[in-house]
Amino acid sequence: MAQYARPDADDTDGNWTNQSGNQANLYASVDEASADDGTTEIHVSDNGMGNEAMILRLSDVDEPDSGNAYIKYKAVSTDAAWSGSGLPLKLELLEGSTVRATTTNSSIESDGSTYTAYSYTISDVSGISDWTNLKIRLTMLSGSGMGDTIYVTQVYLETQDAAAEEEAATANPAFLLFLD
Repeated sequence: MAQYARPDADDTDGNWTNQSGNQANLYASVDEASADDGTTEIHVSDNGMGNEAMILRLSDVDEPDSGNAYIKYKAVSTDAAWSGSGLPLKLELLEGSTVRATTTNSSIESDGSTYTAYSYTISDVSGISDWTNLKIRLTMLSGSGMGDTIYVTQVYLETQDAAAEEEAATANPAFLLFLD
């Protein structure tokens, strides 16, 4: 089994907005268990002023037993410059303000309509000490082209089951004793 840490609050919105053009409760547009593609999403356009970052708080999970964790997301972009290349999106897993994992997808699909599922494997989660203080930062990297836009419809962290839960389930087997 797995645990899922989904966005449950906005931390920093930056210039990102939701499908209605609002900045209130951006997390609610990307927190679904099953991606709804363009129905709800967050997006940001390259304004030529620099990187466009936002941070979402993730729901609490228990410390996993062992193994990998995964940042999973669905995204699409529009390429206003018609360069034919996808746009760069940087994703960082934060514990408080400390970066615990980072990846940059340099080619978010740029057809503007087909959301693509992406996954980044985090093979070493040993540095994470507080699994109730995780956030995810999404950054559209500058220089992609004026007017280019990235849309994200789902983002979450997937981890293994918690060790304590598994141990508790098998450590104390139940038995029944009848005395007469």
